[in-house]
Amino acid sequence: MEALYPYFLIIHILCAIIFLGFIFTDVVLLSPIRKVLGDVFADKMWSVIMKKGGKIMPFCLLLLVLSGGAMISRYIGSEVGYFSTTLQQFLVLKTLLALIIVLAVITSLTFHYIIKKSNPLANIIHPLALILGFGIVVLAKLAFYV
Repeated sequence: MEALYPYFLIIHILCAIIFLGFIFTDVVLLSPIRKVLGDVFADKMWSVIMKKGGKIMPFCLLLLVLSGGAMISRYIGSEVGYFSTTLQQFLVLKTLLALIIVLAVITSLTFHYIIKKSNPLANIIHPLALILGFGIVVLAKLAFYV
């Protein structure tokens, strides 16, 4: 496992950049476009972005979660403890925030593909994921320095 850690780290960082970049684009960049140029133009633009993004993002999130899970086993577990150090406490909190995002995505995908109704989280999922994602990044950096 130790030999694979650098590969998991690279996959994790790249997926985090892609995932948060996609969410950031929607929340911060496309929202003002909607206000200035109207819903019709913004919806057209969003549909073009979602053709690729809708295919990439679930896979990207899956890789993000799997690589994170593989990496966290280096710092948290029955042999090294769960809450013994500040690092472990930060990583557990980071994991809980990530699970909230994963549950929101699973809920969204379930409503879209299985229930085939409008997503009740549609208005909040991207701002929530952006805030939690930034929190996760900050916790990840602080965990190794506090």
